[in-house]
Formats: sequence, C-alpha cells, structure tokens
Amino acid sequence: MIVIDNFLTDKETIEMLKNESTWKNFPRYNWWDGWWKIEPRNIMESLIENIWKKFSNVENRVAGFEYWSNLHINKGELAWHVDKDEKLRKEQQKFLMPKFGHVYYVKVENLEGGYLEISQKGISNPIVTEKTERIEPVENRLIMFDPSKPHRVTKIFEGTRRAFLANAWTKKPLTFTTSENINLDGDLIDAVWKEKNLKTDVSF
Repeated sequence: MIVIDNFLTDKETIEMLKNESTWKNFPRYNWWDGWWKIEPRNIMESLIENIWKKFSNVENRVAGFEYWSNLHINKGELAWHVDKDEKLRKEQQKFLMPKFGHVYYVKVENLEGGYLEISQKGISNPIVTEKTERIEPVENRLIMFDPSKPHRVTKIFEGTRRAFLANAWTKKPLTFTTSENINLDGDLIDAVWKEKNLKTDVSF
C-alpha cells in the first residue's frame, strides 16, 4: 500500500474536483480503456493518468480502468466488501476482483469518522478484523491499495467525505458489456459472504 499526502499541486485542478458541480449527473460506474488507447475525456480520466503513470507500469498490460466517486455525509458508512465485477457476481455467483486500485480524497470537510479500514485477511464470514489497517481521510491524500482485500468506510458522525476511486483490470468486466457509463440499481455491496465455495479470482 502507498499513501501520499498533498498529491496534486495544481490549485485549479484541486478546486475543480472539490466543486460539487463537477460531479453532477456523474454515472455510478464508468470505464476507460486507458491513455495509451484513448485520450482522457474528462478531468477524472486525466487524474487516473496522472496517478497511474507515476506508480505502475500499466500501459498495454491492463484492459483499462473502472472509476467512480463516493460521497459520504452525516451518518453515512460503507460496509465490508471487496471490489469485483458486479455483473459477473450477480449472474454467475463468481468473484473476479482487481488487484490494484486507488482512493483519492477530493473533499474532506468538518469530518468525524469515515476512516478507510482494510483487512489484511481474505474473504471470510465474519470479516477478520484483528489485522486491519486504518487510514484517515485527508483532503488531497492518495492511497494505492489492493481492493481484493475486504475494506470498508467507518460511520461518519459529522461532516462530508468525497472520494474518487479507480481500479485497473486486465480484462474488461462484464459490468461494462453494454455501456461504459452505467447506473446500477439495488444493493451491490456484499457486507458478508453467505455463499460457500465461491469461485474467486484476482485480476492483474
């Protein structure tokens, strides 16, 4: 895992990302084939290029990037889960997970709670929390980590927390077979894994 504070230095870019109008009508999940195939089409894809060129030699090694944003406010939280191909999980009960992802904290205001917690153990029911890393959300902080490990966002007691996230995939997820920009309905987060003998795989 890599944690870097004050990642962006361009104040105009930072302010644009903090402005909520930037995220208005932003689809729930998005796909980009990468800068080596398609020039960045928006500020989010430019940020992905900025991040991944610095820390990982992914050009022509991955199929592209899944990216999205989460906004958590008072009383919000995100249960234990792993990042995965959502459509594959729903249709075939299989878990295909990326190996590398990032979290970039766009905006943190008057925040109490909202920590990122990452279990160092694999999928289990219940989640093994004895070996857990806890990272404080700090504005303009970048975290590179393994999203195939169970992770969550702890309860927010006060304030606002917006994060921008992306995962690198070696194979384009089934989630994006019909469109690169989608909004999915329903609960797509598995807080616990009730199924037994799930076929799991990790991409990259």
